[in-house]
Amino acid sequence: MESRCQLWPWALFVLLASLRLLGAQHDCSRGACYPPRGDLLLGRVQHLRASSTCGLTKPETYCTPHGEWNMRCCRCDSRLPHSHNGHRVANVLSSAGRSRWWQSQSGIERVYLQLDLDEKYQLNGIVLDFRSPLPTAMLIERSTDFGKTWEVYQYLASDCATAFPHVPRGSPESWGDARCQALQAQHRYPAHGGKVKFSVQDLASTITTSYSQAVSRLGQFTNLRINFTQLPHVLRQGYHSPSTFYAVTEMQVLGSCFCNGHADRCAPSGDPHTMVHRHCECQHNTAGPHCERCAALYNARPWAPAEDNDPHECQRCNCNGHSTSCHFDPEVFRSSGGVSGGVCDNCQHNTAGNNCERCQTNYFRNQRQDLTHPEACLPCECDPDGTVPGSICDPFSGRCVCKENVQGERCHLCKPGFAQLAHANPMGCRRCSCNMLGTRQDMPCDDETGQCSCLPNVVGAECDQCAAGHWDMASGRGCRPCDCHPGGSLSTHCNQFTGQCSCREGFAGRTCSAAQQEQACPDRHYGNARVGCTECNCDFQGTEDTGCDKSTGRCLCRPGVTGPRCDQCQRDHCSTYPSCEPCHPCFHAYDGDIQRLRLRLHQSALSNSSVLLPGGTGGSRLGPRLAQAEGTAQQAQGILGRSPGTEQGLAQASSALAAIREQMQGINPNFQLLDVTASLSSELKALNSSLAIINNQYQSKKTQFETSRSTDLSGAFQTIRSAYQTSANASGLVAGAAALLARSRENRRNAAELEGAAGAHSTKLLALRAEVALSPNLTPAANKICGGFRVEKCTPAQCQGLLCPRDNGTACGAGLSCRGAFPRSARALGTATKASRELGSLSARLRDTAQLIKTTETSANQIQSNVRRLVEQMSVTRTQIEGDVRRIQQFIQQVRNFLSDKDTDPATIQEISEFVLSLRLPTDAAAVLRKMTEIQNLATKLQCPESILAQTAEDIAKAKRLQQEAEQARNRANAVEGDVEEVVGYLRRANTVLLEAQGAIRGSSSLLRFIQERVEEIEAVLGPAERNTQAVAEELAALREGLRQLQQAAGQNRLRASDAQQAAAAAGEKAGRAQQSLQQVKQMYAELKSRMEQSPALGGQGSRVQSIGQEAKDLFEETSAMMLRMAALETEIQESNRALLSKSARLSGLQERVGRIRDAISKRVAYYDSCS
Repeated sequence: MESRCQLWPWALFVLLASLRLLGAQHDCSRGACYPPRGDLLLGRVQHLRASSTCGLTKPETYCTPHGEWNMRCCRCDSRLPHSHNGHRVANVLSSAGRSRWWQSQSGIERVYLQLDLDEKYQLNGIVLDFRSPLPTAMLIERSTDFGKTWEVYQYLASDCATAFPHVPRGSPESWGDARCQALQAQHRYPAHGGKVKFSVQDLASTITTSYSQAVSRLGQFTNLRINFTQLPHVLRQGYHSPSTFYAVTEMQVLGSCFCNGHADRCAPSGDPHTMVHRHCECQHNTAGPHCERCAALYNARPWAPAEDNDPHECQRCNCNGHSTSCHFDPEVFRSSGGVSGGVCDNCQHNTAGNNCERCQTNYFRNQRQDLTHPEACLPCECDPDGTVPGSICDPFSGRCVCKENVQGERCHLCKPGFAQLAHANPMGCRRCSCNMLGTRQDMPCDDETGQCSCLPNVVGAECDQCAAGHWDMASGRGCRPCDCHPGGSLSTHCNQFTGQCSCREGFAGRTCSAAQQEQACPDRHYGNARVGCTECNCDFQGTEDTGCDKSTGRCLCRPGVTGPRCDQCQRDHCSTYPSCEPCHPCFHAYDGDIQRLRLRLHQSALSNSSVLLPGGTGGSRLGPRLAQAEGTAQQAQGILGRSPGTEQGLAQASSALAAIREQMQGINPNFQLLDVTASLSSELKALNSSLAIINNQYQSKKTQFETSRSTDLSGAFQTIRSAYQTSANASGLVAGAAALLARSRENRRNAAELEGAAGAHSTKLLALRAEVALSPNLTPAANKICGGFRVEKCTPAQCQGLLCPRDNGTACGAGLSCRGAFPRSARALGTATKASRELGSLSARLRDTAQLIKTTETSANQIQSNVRRLVEQMSVTRTQIEGDVRRIQQFIQQVRNFLSDKDTDPATIQEISEFVLSLRLPTDAAAVLRKMTEIQNLATKLQCPESILAQTAEDIAKAKRLQQEAEQARNRANAVEGDVEEVVGYLRRANTVLLEAQGAIRGSSSLLRFIQERVEEIEAVLGPAERNTQAVAEELAALREGLRQLQQAAGQNRLRASDAQQAAAAAGEKAGRAQQSLQQVKQMYAELKSRMEQSPALGGQGSRVQSIGQEAKDLFEETSAMMLRMAALETEIQESNRALLSKSARLSGLQERVGRIRDAISKRVAYYDSCS
């Protein structure tokens, strides 16, 4: 009945708490919201301390008024935590009950109670229920910085003017305005002094503000201190003075977790003894223990505490799905006009920017995906060899910045006409040296190797000549067959430029297919064979085989040669006669400038001639003639501007010049016209020399420019200055053209004299030419050099076909004998090239093998270290497990001793048994056995790692030895210069040895990877086992602490039980005596009853006897009921003992399971110790 009566206050408390919860949990979306309040002291009594407690060091006696004139003295002994006459500060908890309280030492006036919390909380109010009279004066303080600074909430006193004379009275008017309030007792000598209540909301009620501001300004605290400054006034009782002290029966600190108005509940902490949890379940997109900041991705606006009508909800940052957090930047917020200040952190997926809205450097926007897609930005993939150093790709298209001679989206292709992309080349690719007439225009050369792509029937490394039996490469479509008539031509070869075949006598035409009607003069002669043939006046070194035209005698010059006698190189051929090789391609660019200079000189000469006209001639009379002369000059210059290809064109130019001379003489007979054509040869030579000088200067300037551009711009100014100086020098050369022309006239006169002298020797020269045309015979020497079988006579003047044909008829391959110096040298060159490639490949493989050996050694050392560390870890784990098992055994023995103690009451036994059985091991025995089976299986696979590591060491040593042999073979191959076959043999042996070394290393690498995988699997299994062991140790530590507390409680219970036994013995004696008295009363009652039956006139005595009899009957019934209750209690104790025995047996089974787990782990540890 009594226990039921104690339950209804708790039910009422739960009901009130539920009402408060409903009141606190309003909609957080409308504004500030706060968690429901509770008692912060529950579960935190260890954080509450008192500056003074009675009987803490030794027992004390205190006296209080009892009645109106008497005193009652009691003893205070707080040395033991749960002593019935102890008054420690822990007794102020609401769960301690009304019969326990805290009490200070008597006579100590300044005493405080202080609550030190480890987090910031929100205070709603304080309730103090005094057992002693109320203090005369007190004050309440708080700290928000963990005790560094303090501020007063409120002063309380029965007389504020006396207790706190400098503190104003009344209600506060502003924040920090601490006032004094009246503190009055309920009656004069109360058994309990009454209650003191403090409310933060009431404190702020007189300040015009909102509730959210009141909570923010006054609610938060980390430390709370209640200072008692003056003892209560207690009147003397007669001649005795009562003790004065402070005594508090119950103290409640009502509050909740502090959440800045952003949460309506506290997050559960897992502590069942705590009523108010530490941290908040934040809303409004806030985070932190107290919702003191915005969540990771919600920092677009500055954080602020919630207000009554404004939740100040944190706004989400726009990171386009590429970041999980952001931070607030005030500058960004101001620049956006207060829209958003969020800056995304650590943008992922290769994005950047405040909102991850753009791609990182060297990444570009993927237009096929949305901006929020993980593949919104793709790498540019620029080829470093073809990209300008330091450049970045276009962030929208991904196009790379290519070097000058490079093209493609990734700058990975050479432009047409360029090849061999290289990082060291500042232009990217080098220009192909292919002849443009003989190569394909769509792909002049291979961009990797630079090999020219020849048109059909075009041969040569640079596609610069027609194949044998073909001609007309200038067509741009490839060479076409000569189609020489087999009967009318001497061979199948023809002139590569004109297509003229070598005709037999009696045949004519390009293909020698037309038979001549009359007899023709022999080669190098012209005229009518019937009358007589005349020798061609030509230099046969510069003519075709026929020498000259059979009818006119005009010399037929070979390609690259010009002049009436075919004794000069053409304008675009720069070597000295008779080689006349084609000029560099840049010749054509400079040739145009030279032609323009010549035109200016001619124009200046014409202008000078007009100045020298006689004064009598008028402009009106000579105007038409001047216009005609100017037109004729332009016609001549147009003829000269065209390519000088034929003798007919030269004749036309000569005729035009003669007409110009006649017209100029007619205009001005005194005018001396300079004969420029006579000095054309010397001018061409001088221009060739100038062109060579300019070409050298161009190459030098080009090198300087590329060097300056590839390094820095510091020499750019010097380059410009040098170019200016060069231009000035060129201008000086132009200014000296008059002197050059004068020297040309002088050279012309000298050439005329030499030509006269040469005429006298022409007969001798012709005879010498005829002799040279017949000897010597070069055919035997050509066969020895080329390895061919030529039978036709070959002289320096006439040799049909190529000296060494390119039809591979004399080529020699593997297993074939070589004839001739050229085939043998070609074969030797091919073999040497192959050996060079083999040497390069071998060196690369040697470097790779050395790196592989080094990597394998490192892996082996690392795995050996991991195995040793694993063995040490298992040894430590074994030691820990053995220690834990010993402690478990000791603890189980302590539990058994405690439970078998005859003085232990059944309730305590049941409590500790239920606590032990409620323990849950992190894993059961079956799970542990499964883990041990896994470790055993892994150990079976791993075997002993030392043997595998030893084998690996042997393989590494063998690989090093084989690598040394391969290097020695390579060195021997490098040292041998004579026999190429011996070099190739060394290389093959080196390759074989190297392959063996690589095979050994790969085998060792696979074994090492196997060991590493097994070690990782063992660590993965042992990790949870260690954590489970630690969890068991923690559970046992908690159990040990609970047992210690129960033992202390049992000690106190023993004292109480001893007192109860003594009281029970006394009660038993009294009951025995009462039983005896009852028997006597029954006997007396029987006697009286018999007497009353015998004598009914007993009157009042009879009534008294009946009353005594009724009382005795009632006493008997009460005694019988008490005996029944004692029997029921005995039955309950016996059932508790049986349950205790059952739980003890289960505890014994737990010990056996722990022992089996320990033995299994010890065996595994011993197994791995054997491998070390």
